[in-house]
Amino acid sequence: MTRELKRIIYSAVIDAKAKMTSAEVEKSASETSGLDRKMVRQAIRQMVDSEELAYTYIYGTSFLEPSFDRPVRISERIILKPPGKAYQAHSEDMVIDIALGAAFGTGAHPTTCLALRALDRLFSREVEILPSGPLAGLDIGTGSGVLAIVLARLGVQEVVGNDIDPCAISEARRNVSINEVSEQVYSTESPSEELETTFSIILANLAAPTLKNLSSAVAKKTVRGGVLIISGFKEDLLISIAKDYSECGFTWVWDATERNWACMVLRKE
Repeated sequence: MTRELKRIIYSAVIDAKAKMTSAEVEKSASETSGLDRKMVRQAIRQMVDSEELAYTYIYGTSFLEPSFDRPVRISERIILKPPGKAYQAHSEDMVIDIALGAAFGTGAHPTTCLALRALDRLFSREVEILPSGPLAGLDIGTGSGVLAIVLARLGVQEVVGNDIDPCAISEARRNVSINEVSEQVYSTESPSEELETTFSIILANLAAPTLKNLSSAVAKKTVRGGVLIISGFKEDLLISIAKDYSECGFTWVWDATERNWACMVLRKE
């Protein structure tokens, strides 16, 4: 299997607008590479065996997805991996251990990947929109805790991750401990509106109706000049959700999409 064929197959999976079956990936990669489908089929099988790809099953249909039972590069710097899996990190890599569990946020879903990429970009040398001084972060609906953990690893000294699901809080605390950021990250079941402090950076990877309902409460919790990263909604709702938040004092800074899912970065003026 050539490296180029592997790249074509992997791109077919992650760049698709919707989940793809093995046959659909095979057809797409064959057309792109010009190779016969038998060779592509063998390459897909090898990538599954090496845990680069994995099968998921929904309503009796199998789909090919990136495998998260191995280290996976999410962005330029961020790599997610299961605890115990070896990874030879480069000097600029930020390796995060996330134990697979019931809570949302292993990195397998495009909305989590988009939010992580937004965080990576937000803290890069090329972007200067974060408020000056010490930063405080809030991850609403923290799930596995991955976004809160990355915030801490990026240098935010005080991070709160809240979730109404006790299972999620339990798993988030476990992942926070695994990544040795317990002194920076506090996980709680308290609703965000009950938190007494305000935050310079807030993340919310939630369903569209919840994001819309939270716009006013989130605005009250964001400091002037603070940044908000929201994800969890389809790209056709970008303008609608941006309008709701603009009415609460936020300006649309940038956005990104993957498989019809969207992520937006906003700044409170």
